[in-house]
Amino acid sequence: MKQIILIFFALSSLSAQAQFFFDFSPRQQVEQRREKVTAPAYKKGMEGVKSFILKNFKQPKEREHVDGRIVVAVIVNVKGNVEDAQIVRSVSPTLDAEAIRVCKKMTFKPAKRGKEKVKGRVDIPFPIRNGRVSYIDLPTTEV
Repeated sequence: MKQIILIFFALSSLSAQAQFFFDFSPRQQVEQRREKVTAPAYKKGMEGVKSFILKNFKQPKEREHVDGRIVVAVIVNVKGNVEDAQIVRSVSPTLDAEAIRVCKKMTFKPAKRGKEKVKGRVDIPFPIRNGRVSYIDLPTTEV
């Protein structure tokens, strides 16, 4: 009977060690792989983005009286230049084309993974009110 208890005790201690090994080794590997990731950022911050857009956005000749928000997805390369720009949310084709033109002129701080510079994506909003870019928040009322 003592032999059975000793064998059972030995097996249970081995399984506890094995369980300990398998539970914690994947977590340790994941922690080693984690690196700090930062997204691309405009050099002068969000206020700089607003002022750049207001300075460079040219109103198309045929003014459209539309409201909405154009959202442009921008791919920033390792050097901080815009590599590609695509419309995520559209308002009108002429205003969308102008938003893409403005985005391609921007320069950013590139994204980083650890200490290495990598490509990254940034979404840039263009609020449109009455066919023009406007960052003024006006109160809305229901009629």
